Amino acid sequence: MAKPYLPFPLAVRPMGIAAKLSLLAVSTILLTAVAIGVAVIRTQSKLAFDALKGHGEAVVSMLAQSGEFPLYSANRPALTQMLGGLADNKDIAYAAFYGADHTLLVERSFRSSAPARVKPADWPASGVSHRSLGGDQLEFLAVVKPPARVPDEDDGEAFVGAPDDAPLGYVQLTLSSARAKGEALSFINETARFAIVVTALAIVLTTLFTRRLVQPLRDLSRAAREVAEGRLGQTVQISSTDELADLGRAFQHMVDSLGASRARLLEYQNLLEDRVQSRTRELEQATAQALDLAQRDTLTGLPNRAHFTAMLEQALVAHASSGERIAVLFLDLDLFKRINDTLGHQTGDTLLQHIAEALRGALRDGDLVARFGGDEFVILARDVRNTEQVSGIARRILNAFLTPVELAGHSFKVGFSIGISICPDHGNDAANLLKNADLAMYASKEAGRGGYRFYTPDLNQRAMDRLNIENGLRRALDNEGELILEYQPQVELNGGRMVSAEALLRWKTPEGTVISPGRFIPIAEETGLIVPIGEKVLRNACATLARWRAAGLPLPRIAVNIAAPQFESRNFGDTVARALADYNVPPDRLELELTESVIVRDAESALREMARLKELGVSIALDDFGTGYSSLSYLSRMPIDLVKIDRAFVMRSTDDDNARTIVRSIVALSHALRHKVVAEGVETRAQLTQLRRAGCDYVQGFLLARPMSEAALTAWLSSEVTPAEALLGDKANEWI
Repeated sequence: MAKPYLPFPLAVRPMGIAAKLSLLAVSTILLTAVAIGVAVIRTQSKLAFDALKGHGEAVVSMLAQSGEFPLYSANRPALTQMLGGLADNKDIAYAAFYGADHTLLVERSFRSSAPARVKPADWPASGVSHRSLGGDQLEFLAVVKPPARVPDEDDGEAFVGAPDDAPLGYVQLTLSSARAKGEALSFINETARFAIVVTALAIVLTTLFTRRLVQPLRDLSRAAREVAEGRLGQTVQISSTDELADLGRAFQHMVDSLGASRARLLEYQNLLEDRVQSRTRELEQATAQALDLAQRDTLTGLPNRAHFTAMLEQALVAHASSGERIAVLFLDLDLFKRINDTLGHQTGDTLLQHIAEALRGALRDGDLVARFGGDEFVILARDVRNTEQVSGIARRILNAFLTPVELAGHSFKVGFSIGISICPDHGNDAANLLKNADLAMYASKEAGRGGYRFYTPDLNQRAMDRLNIENGLRRALDNEGELILEYQPQVELNGGRMVSAEALLRWKTPEGTVISPGRFIPIAEETGLIVPIGEKVLRNACATLARWRAAGLPLPRIAVNIAAPQFESRNFGDTVARALADYNVPPDRLELELTESVIVRDAESALREMARLKELGVSIALDDFGTGYSSLSYLSRMPIDLVKIDRAFVMRSTDDDNARTIVRSIVALSHALRHKVVAEGVETRAQLTQLRRAGCDYVQGFLLARPMSEAALTAWLSSEVTPAEALLGDKANEWI
């Protein structure tokens, strides 16, 4: 075959070593560049995805940990505030909190619309899960559970948060991968540009720098593999000053940036851990403080009612198995209100603290004392053998306060009334033991204070009677015709003219039962009902005077007995002034009877109040003189008009020289102080004779007139000659 014709000779020269090296170098460079690009791109993509995933897990874990207490307390504002703090995070597209029942509590969309609601079955049982939602979104789901058990000083362990392992709620978080993909694409572009530059340079300089080019590429390849495996502490050193050096520096910069990012993530993680630990400590402190407040009396540091009741119930459970006897002692501080009223609550609080310390010291080992509130203390005495041992405990408590307490410059004699109940004799449960001890305490107080009494079954009936009387009094205050007044005249011993009438309270129930004042007045004073009852008596007496005045009858004084709580009330003077004004009664027609015990409870305050009453124009009588303190210093200072001799002295004046001497002394002393004198309880003519000889001014008693209704006393006033005038008139005085 003929050879083809060539217009010019084709010279085919063999490829030299330089060309081979160049081709090899170029090929190697190209292949290496491609390999590096692919590896770096894959590494960068994987790192971006891992960083996004780690970032999402960190954020959702932070939300789960920070949301424990708000989810436990269903605090939506706090949860909303937590979501608002994520607004600056450009990767977060949506976040939401769910309750333990998968109910959506709060949500917020940042970069896109809310995704579909998570089905209950899709929530993880614990920890954090993630899934792709398609497109550019990655969803993270977390369960919020209470922290683990922590030590507790009392029972060894306690829960912080929920009482069991049930979830407190759930957290949903959606991240957008758009930014990560954009950064990856940008990195691909940069890598491509660097590869093009390196390839171009390699083609030009390959024959001269083949050896120098191969080693840096190897170094970069090695560093890339190290970075791909997560070891970011690599250093790429290239001695040349060409584009490979730039690539090395860029690669090093990328490695440094990844290291800095990981350091920031670790710092953020540490910060979150510190916040979680701090929050946990705060919750532990708050829980311990709340538990202590729930079990302690803040003033004395003693156990409170709830803690004492729990300890009593535990002791009762132990009693059921061991058979040990348990005693409950209910203590009420005598006359504590007087200290608060006279010296202030701060002094009263200091006294209660002193008493708490003294009670602790008076108890046996293993016994428990608690403050129930006010001036009430309760003691649990375990393992008591008999009532005599319990009596010894009560006596030891009373003996601990024999020495007066010095506080605020005053000396206090502390006394208790103690009621005692014993298990199983008086009950097998806490409620009955406390109730029965309380009943026994009231019986001890009624018996004279400063002692102790054991519970007996009849106290229940007494308590029921007392409750019925208290409820009946409350009803009687609202019903007209139950609480009524009767009047007993006080007349001049010489002539029998009526000068005043004592208003006596009577209670007649709707059923027709008449209840003695001796039964209901003490209960009214203890419950505070005596104040509205006393005001009712005062106004009814003024109304009677107003009716007599309107009828044109001569107006005697009406004497009204004033109880201590009524006199000590802050607005007593205003109550008297208002009653006088409402019924337009002359003040000198109203007489207020006060006992010595009422006055000496707080003498200075009493004298000021009496001076104010005298300014109103009313008369003041000192009732039952001689049976109380009979302080001459007070008698000389008190602005009184009348002294009433107690009936006990009057009744004995005919056959008891001492009583007769006391009556004469009271009359003489009162006249020396320019006070009139009235004798109560006059029932015989012999008593009248003794009182006339003593110089008494007025008399009152059954001999002259029994208590009578307003209508009967009106007829008395209208009569020309009253029975008292018939008895004590000039012609009748011959036998006296």
